Amino acid sequence: MISALFLLGQKGEIVLHRFYRDDVSRRAADTFRMQVIAAKETGSLPPIKHIDGCSFLYTRHENLYLVAVTRANINTALVFQFLYQLNGIFKEYFGKKYSEESIRDNFTLVYELLDETVDYGYPQNCSIDVLKMYINLGSLSSSDGPLATQPSQLTSQITGAIDWRREGIKYKRNEVYLDVFESVNLLMSSNGTVLRNEVAGQVVMKTSLTGMPECKLGLNDKLIMQKGDAAGSKIPGQKRATRDVEIDDCTFHRCVRLGKFDADRTITFIPPDGEFELMKYRVTENVNLPFKIMPAYQEQGTTRLSVTLKIAATFSPRLFATNLVIKIPVSKVNIQVN
Repeated sequence: MISALFLLGQKGEIVLHRFYRDDVSRRAADTFRMQVIAAKETGSLPPIKHIDGCSFLYTRHENLYLVAVTRANINTALVFQFLYQLNGIFKEYFGKKYSEESIRDNFTLVYELLDETVDYGYPQNCSIDVLKMYINLGSLSSSDGPLATQPSQLTSQITGAIDWRREGIKYKRNEVYLDVFESVNLLMSSNGTVLRNEVAGQVVMKTSLTGMPECKLGLNDKLIMQKGDAAGSKIPGQKRATRDVEIDDCTFHRCVRLGKFDADRTITFIPPDGEFELMKYRVTENVNLPFKIMPAYQEQGTTRLSVTLKIAATFSPRLFATNLVIKIPVSKVNIQVN
């Protein structure tokens, strides 16, 4: 997996590093500096660079480079996900605009974070809530009192399967808020033909629940999750019911039990505390456009162009739209637009 992690400055100097395997050395940082940072076209280079048998996967924050080095054929998406999570951890500890100086001033804490998040090159614990529970234990002046039982709770939290929610959460009132946000993306030809349309949805949940509750959400019977599954397979010449909703793809928060969802289409999960994104999905079939736009233009001489735009709502009269904004792009060379 990951052989080494480097935090490099703007000019490629090593700010901090951690080796997890012995198949790379500090010279890898010099190679990255000469081949990537020193290159004039750094902004257009891909985030993966393969040099002399080593793969460099990197991301940038301000003037810092977070670089993962490996000699193995690894899952690059997993490594980039880890780098982004590590960047988020640093933001939580040192501020959203942390710099090279803040890393140097807190190098002991950074080494602790690198040791806890990665074990022998494999990402392990990247939960910010869990890390904050035990990384700062050294600052406690005494183990007497209500915090004395915290180490035993930490052991259960770290080694358990639910690291996104800590134990012992209590609220006077149990509350759950669920919001669904959808955006319609549409591409239309000049004669009004729809070339491509899709709905991108996001389900955001905010919880204030006591203990370790298990939540369940049931989906509508008319929902078809996959185009190729048994329930959604198409028979040649047969049309699907127009009221069915066919979801092309969806992603869940890692708290969702995917096995339970595959079995009975029930979203079962133990939610994190606070606000989080439960689900994202995309729909491209049977999309009802909320508005119909009818544009028309007429040239009035060599320097004037008249544009008429009519818009009509196609949704139910029981609904209403607010904060509707229509943008008409024009050339930057226009002197005046009325």
